[in-house]
Amino acid sequence: MNINDPKQVEQCLDDSQNCEAPFHQPGSSSGYEQFSSKKLKTCPNMVARILGDNPDIRMTTFESRCPANSSKIALVVDPNEDYHFLRQDSNMLWSHKAGARPVTNVDGAKHVIWDPQLAHLKYDTGNSILNYSVFCSYMCVPRTKKLFLHTGGAPISSRARLSRKRRSRARSSDRK
Repeated sequence: MNINDPKQVEQCLDDSQNCEAPFHQPGSSSGYEQFSSKKLKTCPNMVARILGDNPDIRMTTFESRCPANSSKIALVVDPNEDYHFLRQDSNMLWSHKAGARPVTNVDGAKHVIWDPQLAHLKYDTGNSILNYSVFCSYMCVPRTKKLFLHTGGAPISSRARLSRKRRSRARSSDRK
């Protein structure tokens, strides 16, 4: 998402390979629950979280160009473990950044990334194997507006859950 958080950078200066600084979590700004190790990470849930935080982000395709002042990103998930973003750079190749590690434009097999859907996105982190085997979507992210992202997320209160249900019901009845 191209977020540079000075607090995270400071926490990771000494040992970027083993940095445990909390990263921005999709859905935290719009009131979604914390991620749970008991629930799979699915594309519909991840896209809803991202668009809930930042409704100006637009879905797109590989072939389409994003509007001026925006970047094309790709979202992939390892359903059991994690989600990951890649960004299309001005040279039309794709780059990504695994946690606090440096940015790279090669995949897990050390091949340049031409298309995230075709990339080998399986990584051994030393602690676990991350296999981003599910491609979710391409999106256009505006670069002239502030993105709303928060680290972590908090357990959602019953009051907030009820409020979300009411908003969802209101949207449903509006569509009828």
